[in-house]
Amino acid sequence: MGIMDKMREKMGIIMIILIAAFVITIVFNWGAGGVDTFMKNGDIVGVVNGEKITIKSFYEAYNAALEQYRSAGVTVDARTSEAILQQTWENMVSQVLWKQEIERLNITVSDEELYHYLEANPPEFLKTQEVFLTDGEFDYGKYLNMLRNPQGNEWLEIERHLRDNVIPFQKLNEIIVSSVVVDENEILQKFTDQSVVYSANYLSAPVYLMPDSLFTLYEEDLKDYYNDNKDDLYKRDESRSIRYVYWEKVPSSEDTAAVLFDLNDIKLRYQEGESFEDLAQIFSEDIEEGTSGDLGWFTKDELRPEYQEPVFAAKPGDVLDPIIIGDEFHLIKVTDKVVDNGVEKAQISLLVRRIDPLNTYDYFATEAEAFTLDFESYGFAKAYDNVDAKLDTINGGFSKEFPYFGNMGYMPSLAKWAYRSNVGEISPVFENENAILVAQLIDVVKASYMPFNDVRASVERGLLSELKLEKSAELVKETYDLFMNGEATLLELSENNPNLEYKSFNSTLDELPYPFGSSPAFADVVRNMTTNTVSAPFSLTRYGSVFVQLTARTSIDEELYAEQRDDLQRSILEEKQQTAYESWINDLKEKAEIKDNRAEFGLN
Repeated sequence: MGIMDKMREKMGIIMIILIAAFVITIVFNWGAGGVDTFMKNGDIVGVVNGEKITIKSFYEAYNAALEQYRSAGVTVDARTSEAILQQTWENMVSQVLWKQEIERLNITVSDEELYHYLEANPPEFLKTQEVFLTDGEFDYGKYLNMLRNPQGNEWLEIERHLRDNVIPFQKLNEIIVSSVVVDENEILQKFTDQSVVYSANYLSAPVYLMPDSLFTLYEEDLKDYYNDNKDDLYKRDESRSIRYVYWEKVPSSEDTAAVLFDLNDIKLRYQEGESFEDLAQIFSEDIEEGTSGDLGWFTKDELRPEYQEPVFAAKPGDVLDPIIIGDEFHLIKVTDKVVDNGVEKAQISLLVRRIDPLNTYDYFATEAEAFTLDFESYGFAKAYDNVDAKLDTINGGFSKEFPYFGNMGYMPSLAKWAYRSNVGEISPVFENENAILVAQLIDVVKASYMPFNDVRASVERGLLSELKLEKSAELVKETYDLFMNGEATLLELSENNPNLEYKSFNSTLDELPYPFGSSPAFADVVRNMTTNTVSAPFSLTRYGSVFVQLTARTSIDEELYAEQRDDLQRSILEEKQQTAYESWINDLKEKAEIKDNRAEFGLN
C-alpha cells in the first residue's frame, strides 16, 4: 500500500484531529446545529445581526471548552463552570461578528495563498502522522513531496478547513493590527520609565491629615449631596429571599465504615502472608509516584506530624491503626527501625484509601428529587418533614453578579433561578462542591432608593471627603504661591501648617511610591519636567493635591537601551495590537444588533 493510500485510509481519523487542532489555533470555539425546545424563541439562544445562535451550538461550544479545561487538569468547580459559560457566550457573539466582517470585506483565499500556507505551515497534527515521519521525527521533505504530488483528493478536507476557518481569520487579524506601529519615542519612553531614577521633593495636603472639626456640614448641603449621588451610591437593587433545604456534601458514617472494612481486610491479607508493599501498590489510591508502598527511612522529625507518635511507638513489622487525614485513611507498616549515630530512624510503607462518598451523594440527590415531588403534593412543610435534611433562609444579599449563599458557597445557577422566578415557586435540584439543595423563593423587594435618614452617616462621610479635597486644593495653591514667591522653603511651609506634608523620593516612574504609583497624572507631570523646576499644583484623586520640585534625574544608559530596545519594541507592539483588537471587537459589538435570549434557557 502506497503512502498516499495510507493517508486516504486514515482521513477520517485525520479530520477529527484536524478539527481539534485548529479549534485551538483560532481565537474562538465554533458550534453548529440546533435543538428542539419549547421556549418562547424556540431553540434560539441569541441573534447577532440577524444570524441565529442555537442552544445546541451554544452547548457544544460550552462542553468543548469544559473538556479543554479538564484535559488541562483544571478542576471545574461552580465558579469555573460559570466563567466558562459566560465566556462561551462572548466567544460565540464574537465568532459571528468575525464571520460577518470577513464576508463584508470579501476576504477570500486563493489557491496560491492556500498552497503557500500549507508549504510554510505544516499543520501540527500532520507532524505526528506516521506517513510523514522518518526515524520517529517529522520529515519536512516527505511532507513537501506529498503536498506537491497529490495522488487524489486526500488534501481536499484539509484545504477546505483552512480556506473556511483558518486563513480568512488570520487575514482579518492582519487587517485589524496592520495600523499598529511603534515609534522610537514610545520605545525610549518605556525604557526611560523603567530605568531613569527621578529625585524629587513634594508638598501635599493629604485629606487624612485634616480633622473633621475643620468643616461644618449644613443640612441643605447634605441633601444636595444625597440627591446628586442617589443613583450611584444610594440606590438599593432589587433583592430576593429564599428558604432552602440542603444536604451538605460530607461523607457519612457508612462511607467511613466501608473504607475501614476494606483496610481491615487488607491487614488480614498481610497477616496471612501477603507482602504489604504489594498490597499498597494494588490498593493504594494515592496516584502520585513514590507516595505509596515503601517510602524509605525517616527520623521522627522528618515524618508528618500525624505519623510521628504512632510510628515510633510501634515495633518493626507492626501495621498501625488507620490514621485519618482529610478525606483519606493512611495505613502504615513499620518495616524496620535502627539507631544511627544516636538518632532513631524508622522505615515505613504506606497505603492510602480515600473515603468515597459518591453513594451518599447519590442518596442525597435522590432525597432532593423526592422533596420536589412531595412539595407539589403536600407543600413545603410536609415535604421537609419527609426528608433528612437541613433548612435555612437567606434574606437578600445575593444577586446574579454576586451569587454567594453563605455556607452553601458559590451557586450562580441558583441565583439565576431566583431572579427569574415568582414568589412561592420551588427550584429544581442544585448542586455544587459544598451541597445539594432545593430552594423556594419567598420574597421579592423591588429596587428603591435608600431613605436619606438611613444613609445619613454615609452622606456625611461623602460630603466631608469632597470638602476636604476642595480644602486640599486651596491649601496647596496658597502654599505653592508662597514658595514660588520665595517667601519660605518647602520644609518651612510644612512645619508651619499641620495639614501639609513634605517628603522626598528617589524612584523610577514604573516603581513610584504611594500615593504617586496609582496616579497616571503624576508620571505625565514628572516626565515633562526639567531638573530644578517646580510643577503646578495637581490632584492625586482621593489623596489630595500636591506640587513637585524635581531635583535630579539619572541619564539614559545608551548601551543598556541598545540591548533592550528590540524586546521593548516587541512588548509595546503586542500591547498595542491587543488594544487594537479589543477596540475593534468592542466597536463591532456596540454597533451590532444583538438579541440575548439566555435568560429563557436559565443561562443568564
